Amino acid sequence: MKFMKRIAIVFGLSAFAGIASAQAFETIRNHKTPLFQVFDPALAADQWLSVVQEEHEMPMPSGMKESLRRAVDKERSRFNQRNINRRGNYTGNPTPPASITPNDTKGWDGTSGSGTPNDNHIAVSNSGMVISVLNTVIRVYDDQGNWKKQWGLIQFANQQKKIDVFPTMDRVYDPRVLYDPIADRFIILFMHGITDTRSFIVVAFSQTNDPLQGWNVYKVPGKPTNDLIWSDYPIVSQNSHDMFFTVNLIGNGASWEEGFTEAIIWQLNKADGFKGDTLRKDFYSNIKYQGKSLRSICAIQNSPMPEGTDNYFISVKPIDKVNDTAFLLHINNTQQSGQAELSMKVLVSPMKYGFPPSALQPDTSYKLRTNDCRVLSAVRIGNQIQYLQNTMNFSTLQAHLTHNTIFHIDKNPVIQAGMITDDSLDLGYPAIAAAGKTGDDPSTVIVYVYSSPWHYPGTGVVYRNRLGEYSNKVKLVQGKSLIYYSFIPKGEQRWGDYEGIQAKYNEPGVFYTVGSYGKNNGMFAWISRITLSDPLLNSPVSDVRIFPIPAAKDLYIEVSVEKPAVYKASLVNMLGQYVKSGIDISLSEGIHKLKIDADRLSAGTYELQLTADNVKVRSQKIIIQ
Repeated sequence: MKFMKRIAIVFGLSAFAGIASAQAFETIRNHKTPLFQVFDPALAADQWLSVVQEEHEMPMPSGMKESLRRAVDKERSRFNQRNINRRGNYTGNPTPPASITPNDTKGWDGTSGSGTPNDNHIAVSNSGMVISVLNTVIRVYDDQGNWKKQWGLIQFANQQKKIDVFPTMDRVYDPRVLYDPIADRFIILFMHGITDTRSFIVVAFSQTNDPLQGWNVYKVPGKPTNDLIWSDYPIVSQNSHDMFFTVNLIGNGASWEEGFTEAIIWQLNKADGFKGDTLRKDFYSNIKYQGKSLRSICAIQNSPMPEGTDNYFISVKPIDKVNDTAFLLHINNTQQSGQAELSMKVLVSPMKYGFPPSALQPDTSYKLRTNDCRVLSAVRIGNQIQYLQNTMNFSTLQAHLTHNTIFHIDKNPVIQAGMITDDSLDLGYPAIAAAGKTGDDPSTVIVYVYSSPWHYPGTGVVYRNRLGEYSNKVKLVQGKSLIYYSFIPKGEQRWGDYEGIQAKYNEPGVFYTVGSYGKNNGMFAWISRITLSDPLLNSPVSDVRIFPIPAAKDLYIEVSVEKPAVYKASLVNMLGQYVKSGIDISLSEGIHKLKIDADRLSAGTYELQLTADNVKVRSQKIIIQ
């Protein structure tokens, strides 16, 4: 059975809505945390055998409205009764061409962690050490999947030789891991506690590039703004100097939406952590629009390398049934500078997103919750940002993914909106990584989880090249059973909170991913090593590129634009005669793909001309057969 029938892509282009210039964000500078302890993995027992803890859900990381979720699922159920026979298992010819489809070169079972759902994240060093974290545990492998060691995250703090007072840890969750290719070090972050009296965040910096050696461990407060809150659901990023993470602050004893207080941003000085010095930090709060706090701010990865001195963030309205607003935030300097400031721009997407329905399994009474439509993963590539959300596909009432691009982020940003859809599958919990070698190549790789009435939950990957063309979907691991936890109602099963992907920085075109799949009625992790075969990755991005040459039917044009403008395109034959007179095309900054129906032209050689304000800015010879 083929894994992929069709990826459909819907595009639109937004206008820039404005700048929230009157916003008074609160910034606390040089917040300091002393080194707590040096953790030595050699002193931690290899956790080859684990005690199965009492079954429980991990803290709810979603802005889910139960009444809305049930209404959306009921609407989808009625729709499926009318339309279920219009879809089936995968058939037909895959598009686009298989020549750019990622290769799954290595895969292995990851660990399982106490609790559900899976909170999966991964990092790989230049020397090939792989760290996989899931819920409560950490595993270290070599790059071929050979298991080096596993231990509980709790041991980062519950060890002897403590330098500072650290409470006994009993509830850890939401781990994240980063690899810094510049410092050649790892960073791990995870949450503790679900009440104000127990909430804190553990951040650990590896002392060397070997994760089996020592780690400098710090405790970051989980209630930085008042005494009756706790921190939940971190998203991490980094640049050359700093690590950033965002969290939601939740009030005690209330549901997620009722207890939500605000989302904040932490900025940590990485050099302090790697050295084991007192950790200097800034944090940003009171991040509001029209008097309401932004929810679930996503820290954006700097790509293709984590360089620079600034960082971007993005948020949407994640618990709305339908919306089109996005918030682009920017911290403009390093923590050490003492001058870092937060700003915000408000954007409107030309394509609406909305609260996603639950995903279906082969027994459709066991529904998988998709939480909400927060931004789950994003990358900055040059002067653009690509971001992904779980969302409702309003045409089919399936759970699918937005894949949007924000162009010229430093000036007047606009959103080009897209959606990754599928005839049969529900898709969820995407993670994205930049694939190009340089900052002007917007190629990306996306890992996600999938499920359907014909497919047990599994993990897949898709590649999008610099021209916006998607590869075939690749099945990295196929589910072997339903996801069904007996302590959760049938229609409210947990599916996942996030998956992970990282490029191997010193091997272009190589990526490590971690995702989830169904087995033994539970969720298990699967780690994959994938490689790319796109020939464009080894070619520089040109100002204008025509392909294929010669063209027989469709002629594609790749254009790199330095500034937004209305350009006039014309075709001239070798006698200097205009074969096709100028047509106006509005292009934003970045790389665009255009198409000419070559079958309308006689065979021969032509020159494509692009002009702006009557001045020729681009020209390229093309051949039609």
